[in-house]
This record gives sequence, structure tokens and C-alpha cells, in this order.
Amino acid sequence: MASSPDTDARDRERQHARSTAKHSAVYLIGTALSRVAGLIMLPLYTRVLSTREYGVMELLGFTTDIISMLVGLGIGTAVTRHYYRYDNDDERRAVISSAAVMLLAMFVAVGAVGMLTADPLSRLLLGPEEPAVFVRLAMVALVLGVTIEVPMIVLRARQKSVAVVTAGLTRLGLALTFNVIFVVILRLGVAGVFYSTIISSAVVGGYLLITLLRETGVRFVPALARQLILFGAPLVVWEVGSFVLHFSDRFFLRAYASLAVVGIYSLSYKLAIIIPFFVTGPFGQIWLPKALEVHRKEGAAAIPILASLQRYYSIALISVSLGLTLFSPDVVRIVADKAFYGAAGPIPVLALAMVFFGYRQVAQVGALIAEQPGVVARATAIAAVGVLVLNFLFIPRWGAMGAAVATLGGFALDFFLIRWYSMRLYPLRIYIGVLPIALAAAAWWLGQVLAPPDAGLVPSILGHAAAFLAFVIALFATGIITPTQRRSLAEALRNPVATLRALRAS
Repeated sequence: MASSPDTDARDRERQHARSTAKHSAVYLIGTALSRVAGLIMLPLYTRVLSTREYGVMELLGFTTDIISMLVGLGIGTAVTRHYYRYDNDDERRAVISSAAVMLLAMFVAVGAVGMLTADPLSRLLLGPEEPAVFVRLAMVALVLGVTIEVPMIVLRARQKSVAVVTAGLTRLGLALTFNVIFVVILRLGVAGVFYSTIISSAVVGGYLLITLLRETGVRFVPALARQLILFGAPLVVWEVGSFVLHFSDRFFLRAYASLAVVGIYSLSYKLAIIIPFFVTGPFGQIWLPKALEVHRKEGAAAIPILASLQRYYSIALISVSLGLTLFSPDVVRIVADKAFYGAAGPIPVLALAMVFFGYRQVAQVGALIAEQPGVVARATAIAAVGVLVLNFLFIPRWGAMGAAVATLGGFALDFFLIRWYSMRLYPLRIYIGVLPIALAAAAWWLGQVLAPPDAGLVPSILGHAAAFLAFVIALFATGIITPTQRRSLAEALRNPVATLRALRAS
């Protein structure tokens, strides 16, 4: 008996949902392992490196990040979009090879300039007392870093999440091993950290890049390179604007408050940023490739499928944000000194800000499908100006809480602008989740009632857990989690092995 069109549509939606869940889970595992490794290395760094050496490492890392952002010209996103523009494998290989040759040439040129100007750069960035060799090592690391980044862009576009995570963890494992050798055993300080980065990038990046270019061939198509630059260049504005949205408030706090307030607020932000690390990041790595795949394969049916995928993501994003908001006072009490207890105050506002940050990450897909990245850049540029104004208005009066409110306003403005622009180009309505957010706010209020600030640690944890459980029950009771989703969850819990097999097959 032939299946109905509605049944076929539901089957395709479930297939795309399983595939998205699988890749998001793989990226989540990779992120979690990377963060754990970073936490393991932190005590080693802080015990072996001096505060001066740690500052040198951070400044040079920050500098090379900015250079990568500017020189990269948003070509990573451009490659993903153009990869799904073509069906012909030869055309796709031409896109990949042209991007690889272009990025390698640009980064080598910038690295060469950095090597030649290392002495004045070192005096400008680090002061006259630091040797220029650190800048030269940073330039070598910058150039070798692109050898792994280009293959990773391609692997993400091809939805090879296991390969992406495996390569990333292999590189991390090599870097940590050589860090122990060079920094802990041989006591080479900052130079040892760069040696570790250079060797791990050369080994993993070299293998991946050679393998990739053997497949695609080494060729450069100027017309394709021009298309990639025209598509990606506006996204540099988006990246710079994102930097302003995330970090500009620290400079205002330093000017209008004190370094102590900056330190406390930085802890608040580090806790809030867990949400992008463990929800937005893993989902964001698969969202654009999956959205482009669904758009290409499903035609007009793509819009409800993408809306459904984004709805699942929204519920997960709000749920994790609530969990962080509820338990952050307990976490601060466990891991920090009493002087930092005030860091829990701004977290509810920052958690809501991260919800809008997560929304703006997915809202841009309409503009990228329509190949109009300039509207994303325009929205973020406006929002960046807006957050600077909000910082100026709120931080002098309310300090850290003013910074949190300004951050919320900036990300909310950015999201609504991107959503408005994108919907004019592609009619995908991004699910905002007003009811789940309202339920989360009610659960947070309940948590304050059940676990007041003067409660002991164990009663506080239990009270917050009860509030979160009430939120989960409300998701089912209000129908936010639909009967179909309830049946899928129940089936997954009853037969987890079959669920894992289905995810692997998707």
C-alpha cells in the first residue's frame, strides 16, 4: 500500500531531525572533551607559567584571533554555501580547492609580513622587555593553523561530524602532550606553548590538507574565488560586531567601575557562556549545512522541516538556560571564594541574552540561503552601535547588572533585525518560544521561593532542582512538547539501543 504525502513528509522530517540530533550530539561530545582538557591544563599553566608569561600568551592569542578573523574574510561560511549550490562533484572540488589555495596564500602573505615586522610588533603588543621571537612563533602558528581550518570547513560542510571531532581531539591531544614535554618538563615557557601548537597543527593539518588536495586537485578558479570573497567579506563585519556585542562591556566596566567589578562580571559571563558552548555551538555547526541540504532536497517542503528543527533547538536552548540560571548560585558557592558570590546576580539576565544569541545564530540562515550575507552584517553593525550606547547609559549607573542588561538588549536587537531581514529573503519564521520563556521565568521565580539566598547549599540545590522539574512538567502539560514528541521520547527511553542505531544510520 502506497504511503500518503503527509506520511512521507513526516518521515523526511524525522530523518532530518535524527540526523541533526546525531551531529549535534557528536559536536557536543567534542566540545565537552575539549573543555575538560582545557580545565586539566589550566592548573599546569598557572603553576608553571608566570603571570607575565600567561599575559604574553593571552595577548598574542587574542591578536592572532583578530588577524584570522580579518584575513579569513568569512570564506568558511562562503565555502559551505557554495558547496550546496552545486550538484556536480567537479564543481564542488573546484570550490574547495580555490578556497584552500586562496586562504593559504593570504595567510602566508600575512605571516610573512608579521615575521618581517616582528620587532616593532613585539614592542607595540608586549613592550620592549619581551623578545620578538614570541611574535615570530605566533605568526608561524597562525599560518599552520589554516592548514587544519580549511579541511575542517569542508568536513563540516559535508556533515562529517565524527571526522571533525576526531581531528580536533587528535590535534588537542598532541598539543597537550607536547605542552607537558615543552612547558612542564623542559620549562620552555611561552615558547613551549607555541612549539606545541605548531607541531600539532603541522601534523594534523598537514595530513588533512594533503588528503583533501589529493581528492580535489590543486587548482585555482579566479571567478569562484571572487564569488567566495564577495559572499564572505560582509561576514567579517558580522564577526567584528559579534566581538563588540560580547566583550565591549568589559572596557566600560573598567572605565566606570573597577577591576574588581570586571573580575566578578567576567565570572558571570564565563558561566553564562556555557550555553553557547554546549547548545548553540554544537547545533550551529550542523545547522547551516543541514539547512542548505534540506532547502536543496525538499524544495517548498523545506520551510516546515526547518521550522520544526529550530523549534526543537529553541526548547533545548531555553531549558539549558533555565538550568544554568537556577543552579548558578550553587555553582558559584562551590567553586569560588565569597568575594565572587555577587557573580550569580547578573546570570539570569545574561542567560536570557544567550538565548537571543542562540536565536540570532540560526535566524541568519534565510539570508545565507538567499546569498545575501550583507543583511546579516548590517543588522550586527546596527546592534553593535546599539550595545555601545546601552553600555554608556547603563554601566555608569548599575555596574555589572547594567552590563548584563546592555548585553541582553544588544543580542535581542541583533536577533530581531537579522530575523526581519532574513524573513524578507526567505520565509522561514524563527520560533521564539514566548511560552517556554514565560514558563522558565516562572520556574526561576519558584526557585527563588524554594531556595532563598540564606538557604544552605544542599537545600538550595534541592529547591532549584524542584523548580526545574516543575518547568519540565509544565512543558508537557502545556503541549509545548507535543504528543508526537512525547511518544518519540518515550520510545527512546524504552529502547535506547534502537534509538542509537537509528541515529547512527541517519
